[in-house]
Amino acid sequence: MGKLLLVCPLLTCLLLGLSLSEGHMEGWEQIPGGLKHVTASVNYVWGVNLNDDIFRCSRPCTGSNWVHVPGKLKQIDANDYEVWGVNSGDSIFKRAVDGSGDWVQVAGGLKHVSASGNGWIWGVNSGDNIYKCKKPCSGSWIQVPGGLMQIDGGYTYVYGVSSDNLIWARNVDGSGDWRQIPGTLKHITASGDDEVFGVAPNNDIYRCKKPCIGGSQWEKMDGKVAQCDATIDGLFAIEPPYNIWRRRLGY
Repeated sequence: MGKLLLVCPLLTCLLLGLSLSEGHMEGWEQIPGGLKHVTASVNYVWGVNLNDDIFRCSRPCTGSNWVHVPGKLKQIDANDYEVWGVNSGDSIFKRAVDGSGDWVQVAGGLKHVSASGNGWIWGVNSGDNIYKCKKPCSGSWIQVPGGLMQIDGGYTYVYGVSSDNLIWARNVDGSGDWRQIPGTLKHITASGDDEVFGVAPNNDIYRCKKPCIGGSQWEKMDGKVAQCDATIDGLFAIEPPYNIWRRRLGY
């Protein structure tokens, strides 16, 4: 075992210490395997491991049906039609969300990309500069004022967090101005139907009813995760170091 396999059969995961966790993730269901970043659409779960290897799993994703997809990406984001990602050199790629076809490179350079915005792809580069591109997006990026380290598009708004963990929202088409949302997060996801989810600097998980603007209250959830991604019916998350979890949405 020269390299740590971060998507693995259950027995391998157990041997590597990626065991089923108990007690601290109440209401969550663990998916066997290990990833550093996860994203989900209506029909598929995608993720990348510590080696930037790419994996796809048909939902509901039992953990036994992970499929290795050629290529290397450090971050990945899916919508119902495409999956987008960026590699270690900040090059941008996309392909069909079912894994068919090949990766297509999109002009530009980003450290983080969001494919879930209604009508728009959003991303931030290594300098925390913000960009948007009208779908299907062939690389005609438009810079948007501001600075964010991570961003995620929803149906009405795009949400992001800055390097000082402040939370911001703006119309998903880029019109208007950035509006600050009370609270501090290091990661945010807006792709759920009714809620925004976020991860605090200490890995606590929070949820907020959309639009979550103008004094809306964050509600703490059970568990600690490093990253999460919402769909219309579920929340998928990575618990440090690499454990994969899902939770049904709804109060």
